[in-house]
Amino acid sequence: MQPSQFPKLVARHGYTILELVVVVAIVGITMGIVAPRFRMSGTTAVQLAGTQMAQDIDVTRTRALTTRQMSRVAFRQSQKAYGGYLDHDDNGTIGEVAVEWQELRGFGERALPPGIVYGRASAPPIPDDPSGGDITFSGSRVEFDSRGLTIPQGSGGVVYLRSEHEAGAVVAISVAPSGNTRLWTFKPGEGWQ
Repeated sequence: MQPSQFPKLVARHGYTILELVVVVAIVGITMGIVAPRFRMSGTTAVQLAGTQMAQDIDVTRTRALTTRQMSRVAFRQSQKAYGGYLDHDDNGTIGEVAVEWQELRGFGERALPPGIVYGRASAPPIPDDPSGGDITFSGSRVEFDSRGLTIPQGSGGVVYLRSEHEAGAVVAISVAPSGNTRLWTFKPGEGWQ
């Protein structure tokens, strides 16, 4: 056979549109299967929010101890937020104004994460909480004196957080009269831990 009798092969560069569509379809299907596994569960989200709030309460108490001034964490149920304040001018009152949360040098004002609200849904109150309200601190705030003890002296309280999307995802942050903070987690069928 003569070389001129063979068909000429043309060198191909790049991909056809059909090949690209197939690759995009495969990637899309794979992401549809894998992506939901990376989404945070309501239990994890409420646990993280509770941990953050407990740390913020501890920061507020620590600032009261280090500055020898009164401090406060105010919980705003309707706004799904809370804020920390320091009596910067040492006049014995906190007006919950910007200069006071700036002087705290902590977290200032913080909104609850999306999907997290105050409340305990159908979970029972924690063992230390006879009242069982969503926020059991007087005036929906916890205050610390210059020694880090709660004001009024001997008072404590609990804040409950829950997931809007998972009924059993509930945590509680309790503050003892000594100012110590504890995070509780509710596990359906097992109770508070």
